[in-house]
Amino acid sequence: RAPPRNGGNFVRLNLKRKTYSRGSLRGKFLRKQVWKQKWRKKFGGGADLCFRCGGKGHWASECREKDLGSFTEKTPEEEEALPTLEEVARRTNSVFIPEIPGGESNAENSQLTPNSLDFLQPEFSPPSPPPPPVDPLYPPNPDGTIPDPPEEVLEALRILGYESFRPGQAEAIMRVLSGISTLVVLSTGMGKSLCYQLPAFLYHRNSGSVSLVISPLVSLMDDQVSGLPSALKAVCIHSNLSQSQREAAMEKVRSGRAQILLLSPEFLVGSAAFSSFFRDFPPVAFACLDEAHCISQWSHNFRP
Repeated sequence: RAPPRNGGNFVRLNLKRKTYSRGSLRGKFLRKQVWKQKWRKKFGGGADLCFRCGGKGHWASECREKDLGSFTEKTPEEEEALPTLEEVARRTNSVFIPEIPGGESNAENSQLTPNSLDFLQPEFSPPSPPPPPVDPLYPPNPDGTIPDPPEEVLEALRILGYESFRPGQAEAIMRVLSGISTLVVLSTGMGKSLCYQLPAFLYHRNSGSVSLVISPLVSLMDDQVSGLPSALKAVCIHSNLSQSQREAAMEKVRSGRAQILLLSPEFLVGSAAFSSFFRDFPPVAFACLDEAHCISQWSHNFRP
């Protein structure tokens, strides 16, 4: 047996014979060919026929003949009778009271007056008024500057377990206590949480209000609740809590046993329970968006 010649990465074809065989079919290729032949015998094979008229040489999209059997005749739709006033009143759970005034037989007096249509509608109960706003504890100076931390703020700092402020904390805390919107950008471990914890403690002690903290990270919410100082109480509500746990957290806020309420964004925006809970809500001192960089990084519809 002669060794095969190395012809490179190509196959030599004999173009003079006009035919070329790749060899006999074996295995799955042979079974597939037999399967195709079987289905051709059963269904007559494929043909380029028009589905509309059955002719050759064109497709159904280009057929000019009329299709006499593919479409069913449209049956005329029965017009639905309009409901009467009694039926409308029955569907809307209202009462229709027809009254014919005067009892005369002439055409003018036999017509119903507008007052003869009486529909009982449910009584509208106006929503309860929102809680009164909370005034700032330390208004800005007449020239618009922020006052220095008074002794009350320094005392609250010591109650929470700290001796002094870190760089940037005092200015941010006094801006919150003055009712001014504040953006705090600090590195990790520099005490950003104290910038809303201390104002929440003072606002609650002076007016009994609660502070809202919206946090996108569920795990961070649990860590902040468990790691608070003993003088500061907070509860969190998110989608991982059961209904009984949410009700217990709401009851603590209603009774004034929590200075801070941490919420997830979806509970604040899309929960029907929060709207009913807001009726008995205490006054809100301020709202804080924690980890706000997540919104710019994950877009407006994020969910970790």
